[in-house]
Amino acid sequence: MKKPLYFSLLTIFLSLLNVTTQYAQERKIKPISVDVLEKDLKTLLTWFPGEYDNHQQVYKEAVNKLPLEKRHRQTHHIFYEVELDFIPGKTIYAQQSQHYNLDDLYRQRIYAFEVDTTEMAIRLRIYTPKDPNKLKNGHLQPEIFTELKREDFFLKPGCDVFWKLKGAIFEGYLKKNACNYYSKRFKKQVYLNETLTLRKDALLLEDSATDSKGNPVFGVHQKGPTINLKEKPCDKKN
Repeated sequence: MKKPLYFSLLTIFLSLLNVTTQYAQERKIKPISVDVLEKDLKTLLTWFPGEYDNHQQVYKEAVNKLPLEKRHRQTHHIFYEVELDFIPGKTIYAQQSQHYNLDDLYRQRIYAFEVDTTEMAIRLRIYTPKDPNKLKNGHLQPEIFTELKREDFFLKPGCDVFWKLKGAIFEGYLKKNACNYYSKRFKKQVYLNETLTLRKDALLLEDSATDSKGNPVFGVHQKGPTINLKEKPCDKKN
């Protein structure tokens, strides 16, 4: 029995639609090239260095009389590009303070950025100093970095941050529950998770620390991200 013309046309249309959909899906899942990642890395390293502060967010929450448990603490971030031959990748010194006191440091790190062809992203490895005082205010006296050695740092396994360029922003993430450690303070295993957004003018951080059952231990649970606006560049000194 001969099929009607409309049936044949419908069959052709559906075949073309299937081919078009398959092509679009293949384009969508096609891995990004290493050359593009190298270019993205250069862009990220252009944006990242600088001094950031969430004062505007803290002020707005106070003016709006937000309940204390929902407010963000004031934080100040300094990211300064350094050269450390014993650490692979492009390196940045991170110094972070709080409560409007630049001497109240709660974190000092060396961030090392490299292209990761397995994750097809930019990997940020975090080197923690064994003696943070050796690095204090390194952005003001960069000569101190020449005295450091690989033995002065340790790595926490699973705590790498991965960055991908999405339009006009970089999105960063930790692999879920991969970054964890036993806390003597809380006497339990703590799981760290974090999502980050880097813009040319801001760094947004949303982190959490939970126990094995997902109960909050510390962090910004359900407060939304800390919005750190870039106040000024923090250029590498020659």
